[in-house]
Amino acid sequence: MRILISNDDGLSFPGLNRLRERLEAFGETWVFAPAEEKSATGMALSIYKDVYVKKLDERTFEVDAFPVDCVNVALHAGFAPPFDFCVSGINKGVNMGQDIWYSGTVGAARHAFIHGVPSFAVSCGYLDHEGDFTKVADIFSEIFARFSANADQNFLLNVNIPMTAKDAGDIKWAKLGRRIYRDNYKRVVNDDGSMLLNLGGSVLSHGGETETDFHWYDKGCTVITPLSIDATDYKKLKHHGG
Repeated sequence: MRILISNDDGLSFPGLNRLRERLEAFGETWVFAPAEEKSATGMALSIYKDVYVKKLDERTFEVDAFPVDCVNVALHAGFAPPFDFCVSGINKGVNMGQDIWYSGTVGAARHAFIHGVPSFAVSCGYLDHEGDFTKVADIFSEIFARFSANADQNFLLNVNIPMTAKDAGDIKWAKLGRRIYRDNYKRVVNDDGSMLLNLGGSVLSHGGETETDFHWYDKGCTVITPLSIDATDYKKLKHHGG
């Protein structure tokens, strides 16, 4: 088995390293990851622009670009044989609801999925760069074992693991919930009147719907949401005769 690993927190991030340690038990791991943090870059891809790649060892590559670039280089630049799975993470902070459209973690997994590689996006409640991701990696390795053994078709699974989870026993499959963002910019006005705006973070909350990823995550469950590429609004399409 050959497993591609990437993330959006950067090559040196401990979540990625713990993940790789656990996935080595299943097969050959290859890491193509950003040189530095590239959070909230979604599906951004570098075109008509040089991408710097540094080979650190036989199966580890630093890519000075977006997470999707990392996956694209791994799949199409001739550095590696075909992959059986892609795992993106472990991300610091969850990716639920509309987060999936902004997340570089989910973007990397989605790109592999688009190109025919069964993929996982793995996130957790840690927000600390120095957090211990060992337990999260242990739990995901149990999840990976279940799906890798029976994978007969392409899939994209969004996995969110709470820090209170003890094992992979309490898993809920759930639809995406509704994220609520309240964004605030810090503003610095330059002498010439131009401005520097910094979105240092958003105040995050979510709708109160039940049976969603947020609902079960808040109850301490590991949540898996199967994702698709089709973003068609079928209700509106039908309304207009489509």
